[in-house]
Amino acid sequence: MNDVYLQIITYLSGIWRRRWLVLALAWLVCGAGWTTVASLPDRYQSQARIYVDVDTMLGPLMKGIAVEMNLFQQIDIMRRTLLSRPNVEKIILMTDLDLTVKNEEGKERLVEELAARIHVKQQGRNLFEIAYEDTDPAMTKRVVQAVMQIFVEGNLGASRKDMETTRRFLDGQIKDYEAQLVAAEQRLAAFKRKNMGMLPGEGNNYYDHMQKMRQQLSATEAKISESVMIRNEFRSQLKEVPQFLEVAGENPLAQVSANASRGPDSDLMIRMLEMQQVIDSLMSRYTEKHPDVLTAKRRLETLKKELAAEQAGPGAALDHLQNVSGPAGAEIAALDGGPAASAPVAAPPPAPIKNMLPNPVYEQIKLQLVQQEGVIAALKNRAETARKDVEKWSSMAKLVPQVEAELAQLDRDYTIVKKGYQELRQRQESAKLAHDLETKAQKVQFRVIDPPKMPLKPSGPNRPILLAAVLFGGLVVGIAFAFLLSQINTTFSSVHRLRATFTLPVLGRVSAVVSRAERRTRMRELVGFAMVCFALVAAFGGLVGIEMFGAGGLMTKIRGLGII
Repeated sequence: MNDVYLQIITYLSGIWRRRWLVLALAWLVCGAGWTTVASLPDRYQSQARIYVDVDTMLGPLMKGIAVEMNLFQQIDIMRRTLLSRPNVEKIILMTDLDLTVKNEEGKERLVEELAARIHVKQQGRNLFEIAYEDTDPAMTKRVVQAVMQIFVEGNLGASRKDMETTRRFLDGQIKDYEAQLVAAEQRLAAFKRKNMGMLPGEGNNYYDHMQKMRQQLSATEAKISESVMIRNEFRSQLKEVPQFLEVAGENPLAQVSANASRGPDSDLMIRMLEMQQVIDSLMSRYTEKHPDVLTAKRRLETLKKELAAEQAGPGAALDHLQNVSGPAGAEIAALDGGPAASAPVAAPPPAPIKNMLPNPVYEQIKLQLVQQEGVIAALKNRAETARKDVEKWSSMAKLVPQVEAELAQLDRDYTIVKKGYQELRQRQESAKLAHDLETKAQKVQFRVIDPPKMPLKPSGPNRPILLAAVLFGGLVVGIAFAFLLSQINTTFSSVHRLRATFTLPVLGRVSAVVSRAERRTRMRELVGFAMVCFALVAAFGGLVGIEMFGAGGLMTKIRGLGII
């Protein structure tokens, strides 16, 4: 620690011995520096503040009706692009600064300097400050006014230009969508006309119609089968029934007349036909071995025998009755006058004359056969018609899914185009309202809080600070030069330095004896040194006082006189 202290003392001693050199260099540097500071031109600054009011009553009223734009984002973008080259060139033209340049190089330099000296700051959310600094106070005001004008008109103009571009785009898109909508409507109408009757929602359920026709066809075919079975039964009966009947008697016509006078002898035949129909009905439900079928057949055979006995004459009928066993035969025998066992056997009658007459049963069966054939033909015709209907509805039912798919696709295309058209129309109305709101109302208001003024006092440069810096710099230069000389000098200013340099022992030192005259000389020298230092400080104080209290007027006069 002692070594460091001694080293510092050594350095200060070397500088102190060269104090006049330090002071001379300080005066030289300060004189040059202060002259330079005094020669700096005064700079004037003009500024203005603008308040952007976007919280108007129209905002909440038009919310959701007109197009809403992010005004803060738009204003921030305008603030960032305010000092772009096109805007700076506009400012140069508006302030006539273009008259001060003679070539493109000078214009480029002027654009760069102007953009560097214009400052746009955002103070808070809606408050903006525009400042410009120049040597001409009138020019500063004109530049700030030009910047304000571009800032306000740029925001409004960009918004209106954007809206106009949007409107033109929407108008073009609406025309395209109108053409597409008309084309889609025409395609849909043509398709409906072409496929009329097969469209969904028209009450034509082709699958139900097809199933209904199939059911009708199945019922008709069942009736045909039943009718064919009945017809075959009639054919088989027709084969069993003889076409002509043998009638005993000499005059067949008289016999027929007699039979006709007795009344219709076809009662048994009618009963036989009815019984045959009963059998046919039973056969359609049961088999031949069913008890009801067998009973009906036996009854039919009995009727056939009775008919044959009736047609053979009274004797045959009587023989038939006599052959009947049971109570019926006993009753018939009692009617003849006694028991059947005690009745005398009559002599055989002479052989009757046999005549051939048409069999009415045969004719009745044949008539019903013909009727049944007609029924079968009608049913077949009905079945053929039903079959064609089934084929027709089947083919139409196959086309229905394809028609429905095409209709759904056309409806979907039409719906998409219509929805897009309606959305564009809504956006067009919103854009129109926004345009009217922008042009006819003041949705964004620019309020000038502090208008630009022509500055009367310079805002720079800050000469007191610069003068102090020059003074400090002069002292530093002098001290540094003195320290450098002390380091270069080969003399030893102390015993400590001598011992540190050489390894030889220092035997002693000789002190200088200062006389009274020398002391007075040194005192005068110190007083002179102090006076020169005081003069330096006084000069600095005077210059600072002149700059601060005499404003720039005195400095300007001094510079005008050429003193500094």
